[in-house]
Amino acid sequence: MQLSLKERTALKNIWLATIVTLVISVSFWLAASWSADVNEPWDAQCYLTVLYPASLALTLVLGLLFQKRRWLAGPIVMFGQIPCVMISSEAGPLLAVGILYSILLSIPAVMLSWVVCVICRRMAAGG
Repeated sequence: MQLSLKERTALKNIWLATIVTLVISVSFWLAASWSADVNEPWDAQCYLTVLYPASLALTLVLGLLFQKRRWLAGPIVMFGQIPCVMISSEAGPLLAVGILYSILLSIPAVMLSWVVCVICRRMAAGG
């Protein structure tokens, strides 16, 4: 099966957006962990009040890189916590819980990205 030039360009753009989003996300979570002096981002005292809302804002900004698939930014940003944990501490048996936690945290991020995408489309359509 041969891909058209337009399809190949779109695929390259998705991969590039994914890599950029992943690098920024892991950097965000590493900086958050180090500034909160914890090994795992979700252990920070300010996680639910500052870090998670900031990650949702980051999701919206990075969603702009994906154009039509803005929702992808949510899971990538939330799963950026996993490499952060593996860098800061050892990958132990609780890593599976961390992955499940990232999945659950991705749901609001995906929903928020979807709502913003709908709003942007309606604004672009003029109503």
